[in-house]
Amino acid sequence: MEQHKHIIVADIGGTNARFALAHKVAGEIAIEHVNHFPSRDFASLEQVVRHYMSTLPAGIELDGACLAVAGPVGAETVSLTNLNWHANICDMRGHLGLPKLNVINDFVAYAYSIPLLPDDQLQTVKPGDSAKGAPMVVLGPGTGFGVASLSPRGDKWQPIACEGGHISLAATNERQAALIEILRRRFAHVSVETVLCGNGLVNLYRAMGILLSMDAHLETPPEITAAAQSGNDPLALETLREFCRWLGSVTADMVLAQGALGGAYLGGGILPRIKDFLQQSDFTQAFGHKGVMTGYLDPVPVSLALKSDTALMGSAAWFFDHG
Repeated sequence: MEQHKHIIVADIGGTNARFALAHKVAGEIAIEHVNHFPSRDFASLEQVVRHYMSTLPAGIELDGACLAVAGPVGAETVSLTNLNWHANICDMRGHLGLPKLNVINDFVAYAYSIPLLPDDQLQTVKPGDSAKGAPMVVLGPGTGFGVASLSPRGDKWQPIACEGGHISLAATNERQAALIEILRRRFAHVSVETVLCGNGLVNLYRAMGILLSMDAHLETPPEITAAAQSGNDPLALETLREFCRWLGSVTADMVLAQGALGGAYLGGGILPRIKDFLQQSDFTQAFGHKGVMTGYLDPVPVSLALKSDTALMGSAAWFFDHG
């Protein structure tokens, strides 16, 4: 690809729509003109892309776009689960006047970025020895709960999308079972995403308040995480501890389901903000609490991607490999 040609890359979730221009210089991907907008300020996927395009300097020559979105992507259509946006990919490409348009799942983009991350952008949550040539799994809580895997294909990686955030949430002890019963009073289906995401943290906090007969007066995920990390709010503290325990258990479930002996990588918007709390939590203990599979999981490393914008790099890498 010629150096003067750019592509639009995006990471579009239920809360934020992050955009940038990407191009290749001497074989390396360069990112510039980074911008972000509140997703709910726009009525559709096409509208938010058009808005970003309106902010670009005159004379930018576009070779296409790769949009990573939080939701299932079909051959011709895309749906953003938490925004109720639906679009036809071919129609949108024509309306926007783009030569090429790729739309991929946001955690596919996260997964595709993992092999590109330098060591200083990864924090070891659980040490281990990854099995050479084995699949890896990438997952994490943000506005929703995303999951994708990386399967080895020769000397490259093939990302595989799934909707693992919507599987049923499993209890591993009596307290978690009681919390699920409380959540069932509000939700017909208690999924992983019911607890392990931004709104899920609020759901868990309120359920924990009912279980412990404590006043759940906080209303937002940032309030809960700040109060928990200050150590001055017992209910918020216990909620975030349980959040990390459940995350450890779910991460192990995903490793087992994917055979991801190459390691688990945590992403999303929440965890980098609580990285020290996560490190000191019962995450690793819960990860290894899988009965006869404890030995299978013991060598599997778990790392945290410290930057929340790695999907932009992953989108660019996907386009240059597949576009």
